[in-house]
Parts: sequence; C-alpha cells; structure tokens
Amino acid sequence: MILMMQREYKKQGFFRFTPAEGGGARELWCLKPGEGGINTICRVLEVSPRELTLKDGRRIEILEGVIADYTAKMPFFSWVADQEVLKQDRVIQIGNAYVRRRSGLVTLYIGRNTELREKNIHFPAYDELDKPQRRDIGDIIRCQGAFDVTVEGDIVGVAEDRVLVDDGTGALFMVLNGDKDSSAKRLSFGTPVIARGNVMLRGSEYILTASELKIKDEKHLLEGLMEFMVRYT
Repeated sequence: MILMMQREYKKQGFFRFTPAEGGGARELWCLKPGEGGINTICRVLEVSPRELTLKDGRRIEILEGVIADYTAKMPFFSWVADQEVLKQDRVIQIGNAYVRRRSGLVTLYIGRNTELREKNIHFPAYDELDKPQRRDIGDIIRCQGAFDVTVEGDIVGVAEDRVLVDDGTGALFMVLNGDKDSSAKRLSFGTPVIARGNVMLRGSEYILTASELKIKDEKHLLEGLMEFMVRYT
C-alpha cells in the first residue's frame, strides 16, 4: 500500500517578500479556510452565473469564477449574482470577504456585506496572471492547498490509482485527471515529474489532481535521478 511508503516529512516555513501595493490588501497566495475580513486586490480571470439549489429546495442565482494577483490564482464564489463590478479582465478591490473550502479547494467567498470596487491601477495583465504559478509542496501544504499550480518532484511511491510526489520540501499524493497523458504509464519510483493542477484536501490527505503531466527529458531525468539518489540514500 502506498500509505506504507510514506515517511515523516518535516513541514518547512517560507517567507515571501512582495510589494505592498494597495495598502493593507492581502495577497491571494496563502489565504486559508476560516479567515474572514479579507481585503484584496485582484484581476477577474473568469466569471459565470450559475443556479444553485439550497438545502430547503430554494433555487438562487450565484456567480463563480477565478481571480488572480501576482502571487496566485484562486476560485471565488459570490452569493450576490447581480454584481456589476465582477466582469472578466477587470481589476477590482474586494473588501470584507471570507475564505472557505469548496469541493476541496480553498475559495474566496463574496457575501452581501462584501464591498467591491473597480480599480484603475497598474496591475499584471490577464495573459500573465492566467499562467500557473510554480509552488513548492511544503509551501502548498502550509497554505492548505493551491489552485492551478505547477509542482516538480520525484515519485517516491506508486499505487494503481495514485503516486506520492516529493520535492524535498514536502510530499503529496497525485492523481491524474483522466488518462490523456500516456507518459503516466511510465511513472515509477524515482521518476522526476512536472505536474500542473489543483491541490485540494480530501480527508486528511493533500491531493494534486493533475491536468498536465510531463516526465523530464533524458538530460533532466539523469540529473534528477542523481539528485534523488543523493537525497534518499
């Protein structure tokens, strides 16, 4: 069993120094479930209306989508569907939002008491923010998940439905979103990989659901295996 392959991994702390544009605005990269009173500045990458059925049977309109700043991308959920400010590619300031986990993903919630304002400031462009961020596994675990990130590491455990990936800062399980990538069949112990996807909490385990998976080329494979042998032998 892959659980038998796990070792005790030390969780490490990381410091990130970024410009304090927007005064007291929080960056998106490490907002955690349970936090409230969130003020942040971001660009809206995706937004779409959806009908939601509540537990009492009532049906309401909500908005959901993706926001981003120069540190991270993050899904959002708005209980208010008639938000004129929430338009694709707009830079907005969000005040008094809160963070919850939705479908396993850390999500920013916009409620009726949340303030939204369009901002006319210098901000990273849509195409730049739409790219995935490279993140360390230890960093992701400390922040309790991540959305649309790339992770590089070595396979240190293999099972039928998932593998265990370690990058030296921590480890998490990885599953494939479908079976589109034939390279997945070549995964074995010690293989260095680069994966893109979302990291969510399922039970007590962090799972990277990979939408893209690459095995490093032969040069990187050799370098990665040498580094792996040094690290684990």
